[in-house]
Amino acid sequence: MLKTIKDIVIKNRRNSVILLTTLLVIVGLINFYFIFEVTTQSNDECLWVQKKINKDSTEVFIDKVKEGGVTWIAGIRNGDRLIKINGVTIDNLITATKVLDSVPKGDYATYLIGRNNTTFETKVLVKKLINLFGFSYALLGFIWIIVGFIVVMAKLDGKTQNAFYNIGFFATLFALSNLFYRGPSVQNPIFSNIFVFSIVVIAFLIGATYLPFQIVKFFNLFPVRNKINDKKWYKNTLKYAPLTILGLSFVIFFVVFFLKLNFLKPEYVVIVGNNLFLILNVGGYIIGLVLLFISYSRMDTKQERNSIFVILIAYVVGVAALLFTYTLAGVIAGTIFNNPIYFTPIILISLLPVAFGYSIFKYSLMDVSDVLKNAIFYGTATLSIAAVYFLLIYVIGQGVSSAIGTEYQGLIAGLIFIIFAIIFQSAKDKFQNLITIKFYPEQFAFHNILLKFSNDITTVVGFDNILDTTEEIFVNLLKLKHFGIFLKNEKKQVFELVRSEGIFLSNMKLHNNQHKLDNYFQNKAATNKKLVIYREEFKELFGEEADLLIEEHIYTIIPLLIKSRLIGLLVFGLKFSGSQFADKEIELLNAAANQTAISIENARLYESEAEKIKLEKEFDNARKIQESLLPKTVPHIPGIDICGKMIPAMQIGGDYYDFIQVSQNEFFIVIADVSGKGLSASFYMSKIQTMVRLYCAQLKSPKEILCEINSQLFNNIERNNFITLSLALFDTEKKKIQICRAGHTPMILFREGQHFVVQPSGIGLGLEKGNIFEATLEEELMDMKRGDLYCFFSDGVTENMNNQKELYGIKNLQNIILQNYSLSSAAITNRVIQNLENFRGTTTQFDDITLIVVKYT
Repeated sequence: MLKTIKDIVIKNRRNSVILLTTLLVIVGLINFYFIFEVTTQSNDECLWVQKKINKDSTEVFIDKVKEGGVTWIAGIRNGDRLIKINGVTIDNLITATKVLDSVPKGDYATYLIGRNNTTFETKVLVKKLINLFGFSYALLGFIWIIVGFIVVMAKLDGKTQNAFYNIGFFATLFALSNLFYRGPSVQNPIFSNIFVFSIVVIAFLIGATYLPFQIVKFFNLFPVRNKINDKKWYKNTLKYAPLTILGLSFVIFFVVFFLKLNFLKPEYVVIVGNNLFLILNVGGYIIGLVLLFISYSRMDTKQERNSIFVILIAYVVGVAALLFTYTLAGVIAGTIFNNPIYFTPIILISLLPVAFGYSIFKYSLMDVSDVLKNAIFYGTATLSIAAVYFLLIYVIGQGVSSAIGTEYQGLIAGLIFIIFAIIFQSAKDKFQNLITIKFYPEQFAFHNILLKFSNDITTVVGFDNILDTTEEIFVNLLKLKHFGIFLKNEKKQVFELVRSEGIFLSNMKLHNNQHKLDNYFQNKAATNKKLVIYREEFKELFGEEADLLIEEHIYTIIPLLIKSRLIGLLVFGLKFSGSQFADKEIELLNAAANQTAISIENARLYESEAEKIKLEKEFDNARKIQESLLPKTVPHIPGIDICGKMIPAMQIGGDYYDFIQVSQNEFFIVIADVSGKGLSASFYMSKIQTMVRLYCAQLKSPKEILCEINSQLFNNIERNNFITLSLALFDTEKKKIQICRAGHTPMILFREGQHFVVQPSGIGLGLEKGNIFEATLEEELMDMKRGDLYCFFSDGVTENMNNQKELYGIKNLQNIILQNYSLSSAAITNRVIQNLENFRGTTTQFDDITLIVVKYT
């Protein structure tokens, strides 16, 4: 339930702030009403003291009579006993107070005074005294909430802005103490309803508890962010300390006013509680002042210091007035009833929000200046035009009526009003546009340039052109001194700087650990918040990289999003005028960023498609080269039945086989696999074929041929490429086979119903210069027997994979050949290929399949 309410409030944040501010203004007005109407205290410029006469009776005595005051003039002196006021017997302070409060200000009250053993009546002029302390805090909260509303509306998501607004919120709640000021001494409606009383007390406790901590929090963010905000102990203190104090306060309030335990007297609890909260809040104001002094001393430029100088002075005056009122004022005045003027300086504490309002308007603090100025200028413009139009309507209406009579006056006035209402909006817009051009040239240029950019960027072709155009708009036309474009590297989950102006670290990277940025913007979008990262949020999202952003004078970050997928970031420094981007400008930046993201993504897709077409063309060329290298015919040697087949994968690999007949009785079988794909693999394949055919023609042994090839190839092959190759020389006259294997798959010999794996040692071609290659290369000599079957294959056969990710393996190959052993080599080859396809099923073929079957009949 609470989560649902929270989500609704967040999604409707602007309306929520307006509603909350309205409620707080009402609370502030109620505070003032109680101060001036309900809790005002009649004052006769002396002090009343209640003394106990005996066990069952008390009397009220006069003390600290102000010389020259209304009581002094009435002839009353210190030590006199107050017997009656306006005929009502006085035996306690509450009765005396209630009777005197009923006398209007400026009227006289009749006192019956006892002095020694005599009594006399005298008339005393009644003055009224308001709660100066309560009025000061109520005025502070009221002004602060008004200024705070302007501040937070300028940037609803700003941490500094929200912290400032919260001070006004808690200060207004803290001022609710005015509602139960003087307790039961007055006819106070708050005390007549326990539910209302409880609500007011709880609200006051919340305000009194959280206000000092909120002041500390704000001045650690303003005017510059303090690194203490990143400390865990600081965050925990701001979170748990007020919560603990508030919890204890609730418990004590419940015990005193509901359980009514005898050992806790309400009046004592109230006095102690008020003093503790007073110390807590004064401490909060003092710490805030110290933090402001520290920030002021750390500012580099005179312009920065000037922007908060007025605030600093007002703060010093306010805190000085606060300390004076709570310490020296009572000593000098004796009592507030005699000299309230000494206690009035406390009102100066309300100068602080006034100073904020002045500085915000003058120096563009917290991005509020534009909002405030716009409201004043455009509001004045609208009202002025409206006044002119109504005046024209009146004059024209009167003129027409006098000309044609009053019979149709109502109809004519209505028609004129409708006509002017239609053209009013157009005129108002033109006038406001004129004001924007005249008073806000930067804003006008910014608005027009970004609107034009949003329309034009979609027509720019080419990835680099889009980035160049984006950089040109923000740097050259909007004159930003610090700007950057970061694009996401999907493989590394990092944002890399691809374009920049005024950023010293050209290779700067921003990491997206645990997709923190993606989640941040998704949450903002879900709650209808502006998609932006402000400087105060850098540390939370970027960690140590936040310091780099701050050093590079970055203040604002706008995301590049495609359907909620984050593809990049636009980072901005201050505007040319030296101020940060305001809320209205953030909306334009978001719109421009959206168009930029779409253009970048389209360019990427276009380049990807072009690269795909290029690759397909390359693969097609490679396929043609590969096919051209395969043998067109087989050797015609008595007793030899040969068949070879190569089935390329979807992407061209480097499988190659060949039959090379060197005499009527001798021929070579070559099978190879070149690492890599595409044209480079085809190139090496072509090179291998040339060298193999050259050296085979010289009637060298397989080992000698492979050693020669490796020697030639090593210096001409890229280090991440190599070639596996098996070379076998068949001699039907000598009935011998010489076979050498340079890292390729083994040969399988089928003889008399059995099968044998022939796997002489050797490493791939191109991996080593020569010595190790030659030392590890083994050549095996075998006899040939009638009925033998020799099978050469590539790893694409045995590593063929099905839907269950099972490999075909060498055993399946051996079994299918044994089952079809009596067939021709071509038939056996076809059966193996068919079996491979059945095994793979719908799984894509990822490697070339090459198979050579040689039968000696």
